[in-house]
Amino acid sequence: MFDTIKAIAKAKHTNGPFIVRNLVNKGLNKAIVKALKYKETLVLYKGISLLDDETPIMLVMSGFTKDSSNAKTGPLVQLYILPIHESPKDTYYSGSKSVCGDCKYNGNNGCYVRWSNLGSIWKSAKNQSVIPMTLSREFLKGLRVRVGAAGDPAAIPASIWSQLLSSCENYTGYTHQWNNPIFQDLSQFFVASVDNARENEKARSLGWSTFFVTDSEEEAKEEGIRCLASTDKKDSHGLPMTCSTCMLCNGKSTKQKTITEVLHGASNTLHKARKARTA
Repeated sequence: MFDTIKAIAKAKHTNGPFIVRNLVNKGLNKAIVKALKYKETLVLYKGISLLDDETPIMLVMSGFTKDSSNAKTGPLVQLYILPIHESPKDTYYSGSKSVCGDCKYNGNNGCYVRWSNLGSIWKSAKNQSVIPMTLSREFLKGLRVRVGAAGDPAAIPASIWSQLLSSCENYTGYTHQWNNPIFQDLSQFFVASVDNARENEKARSLGWSTFFVTDSEEEAKEEGIRCLASTDKKDSHGLPMTCSTCMLCNGKSTKQKTITEVLHGASNTLHKARKARTA
C-alpha cells in the first residue's frame, strides 16, 4: 500500500505552470485518498485554541483533490479553523473568541464568511483523527493554499504553519490578531487584516504587510495595491485575475506591502459590518 502511495507521490509536480501542476497534483491526491480510503475533507491538526486557551479546535482541509467553486479565490486548497464541539454557525453567532479572536466582525457583525454553510464540512471532520504531518505536507505539495477560509490562523501554533506551509508552492492568509504581542511571529506567514488608516499605519509600524479593507473605492486606490481579484485585470492566460493567480496576500516577502479591498457583500452583511467598524 505505502509503496503505491510513494509511487504516486513521486509523480507530483513541484514546478512548471501552475495550471498544469494544480491539475496533476490534485488528481494524484485523489488517487492517494482513494488508496487510503480517506474522505476528501481531512483534519490536519487538533488542539486548544491559542485565542482563548480553552476551546478544542481543528484545522480542516478541503479542495486538495478538486478545485473550489469560489470564483474569486480560484483553485486554492481551503484551510478552515473550526471548533470541534460546537457548530461553526453557533460559534460565530455567540461571539466566541475560539476561532476568530477579537475580530470586530465576530458575533454576527458582518463577517464575509458564510458560517451557516460550513455545517457539512464540520460534521465530516469533527470525529476524524488527525492525519500524519508527513501526509498533510504531501497533499499540499506544489499547490496554492488559502489559509483561513474560515477562522483566524492565530488560533493555531506558528510551528504548525511553518511545517505545513513550507510544503505548498504558495499561500494566502490574514489575521486580525496582529496587534497582540504574542502573535507577532505570524507576520512571517500572514498579512495583518486592518480596517482603517490608523490600524494600517500601526500594523506596518510593527513590521506587518497589510490587507486594508475600506469603505471607499477612492481610498482603496490611494492607500495601496488594489486587490487584483476585484479588478478587471487579466492573468497571463487572458483570464480574470483570482487570488490563485495573484498570491500577494501573505507575509513571505521582506518588502512590506498593503493590499486594499472595498467592503462588499450582501446588503444586510454590509449594514452589520459598517456598524461594527464604527463601534
